[in-house]
Amino acid sequence: MKQNLKIMSMLLGGLLALGSFTACGSDSDDDPAPQPTSLRVDYSATVSQQLLEVSTVTVRYVGENGQVASEQMSSATWTKSVTIALPAKAGLNIQPTLKGAVAEGEYSLSAKGQMTYAWLSQDGAQLKTGGSESTQTFDAEFYADGLGQYLGTISTNCSVARSFAKDYSVTDATIAWGGNAGDDNTQNTGIDNSGATGDGR
Repeated sequence: MKQNLKIMSMLLGGLLALGSFTACGSDSDDDPAPQPTSLRVDYSATVSQQLLEVSTVTVRYVGENGQVASEQMSSATWTKSVTIALPAKAGLNIQPTLKGAVAEGEYSLSAKGQMTYAWLSQDGAQLKTGGSESTQTFDAEFYADGLGQYLGTISTNCSVARSFAKDYSVTDATIAWGGNAGDDNTQNTGIDNSGATGDGR
């Protein structure tokens, strides 16, 4: 009887030792956490119908190759989704340019842009949802002779730009948009750049 107990104790001890070796081995086989390699960015821009009627609205944005691309808005809402390799810059800028002289009267003009983003792994799986970044919102009533000043303000200020790193950090960025950003949109339109009846906000 004592001999059987001794044998059972030895077998039990061997099984416990084997279990501990197996547990240690499984820890070393764990795969490392996947690292982000790219950023998915969903852009959107919304403008008033009257802004489309009096101006050509161009949205400039950072595309999949990391360079500034542009598209003209044909309706009051524009969207675009791109994937950019990390580290990355992303952003958009709304640039309206007057089509020409406009009729006297009051115009309701508004513009706003936004981007949301998420970090992706090499196989395209989402690792972390980011946030949402918006441009300034411009919304005001303007007389015809104030449109030039208003559109110039949109081109200069209706933009957002950020830098994104592989460690999930986000910082402010500067992007050269080109086009009419910062230019005087009243040139060759016969419209004075004053006369606003409201302020952008």
